[in-house]
Amino acid sequence: MKMSKKYILLLSTLVVMALAVIHSCKKEPVPHNPYDDINYGTTTPPTPPDPNSIVGIQTNILKTRCAKSGCHDGNFEPDFRTVESSYATLVYHRIKKNSIDSTYTFRVVPYDTAKSNLIARLTRCNYASTSGCDRMPQDIIGVPLEQNLINNIVNWIKAGTKDMFGTVPSYPNTAPKILYYYATDPTYSLNYGADTNRMDSLFYNPFYVPNNKTLVLAFLVDDDSTSVANMQVNQLKISTKMDDFSSALSYTATYLYVNPTTEFHLVNINTATLPNSDTLFMRYFVNDGDHPTDTQFPTDNLVFQYKTFYSFFVKP
Repeated sequence: MKMSKKYILLLSTLVVMALAVIHSCKKEPVPHNPYDDINYGTTTPPTPPDPNSIVGIQTNILKTRCAKSGCHDGNFEPDFRTVESSYATLVYHRIKKNSIDSTYTFRVVPYDTAKSNLIARLTRCNYASTSGCDRMPQDIIGVPLEQNLINNIVNWIKAGTKDMFGTVPSYPNTAPKILYYYATDPTYSLNYGADTNRMDSLFYNPFYVPNNKTLVLAFLVDDDSTSVANMQVNQLKISTKMDDFSSALSYTATYLYVNPTTEFHLVNINTATLPNSDTLFMRYFVNDGDHPTDTQFPTDNLVFQYKTFYSFFVKP
């Protein structure tokens, strides 16, 4: 039978379409994924820190039991938020509140649990008061920390209080600090430095002292390695110039012991020997014998309010 041209054209079109369908159903090879060649190995959980190390103590005790809101969370020392802050505010760090018997100087002393205030705070029920148990942690007042956790801290101290890198700290020896001064009379009943006795009643202005009277100046000094009584230099200089003490009057202070936490160096001056009707600037110098230069306060680089606070005016 003879086919028409239209039939032949239709048949050819159907064949082409069938071949296209067959070709489209053929699965193409998947390209190589380069990430398949990476060996990720096996994931293992981190090893728990040594419970007798500062990292272990931070993880198991200080962070979970002490760095709570309103406690040692950075609001006051010691600061137990991190390993670094815990270490810095514990080891060879001077205490703020001493025991009833004034036994301690530092919060933690390497190799010495008896001198470490931290152990006393965790184990003594009447540390600073006899009226109630003030043992730490205070969220469970009266209930001591578990003995195994206390043992971890004891072991850390006995091993030298190593830091997170395994280093035993050196005993600190920074320059002494001049903390404050108090201006009074020989009976210690007057406070010449009171705001109401300063020019214009401004706390940083010079204070007034009467002429021909004994002015007693008491300076409070602190040092981390040398007792206050053994300072090698305790000197007051008085000048009519704010930043020039080259020709100032000089006075050597004498040591006064009040109690274990209160020690002063005193200078007694008859105001009749001083220029009157002029502002007199004070500068105090101290040295613990371990540093080449004296600590002084105020210093030249401070703003003028510090310098005028350390000044007075002798009334004629």
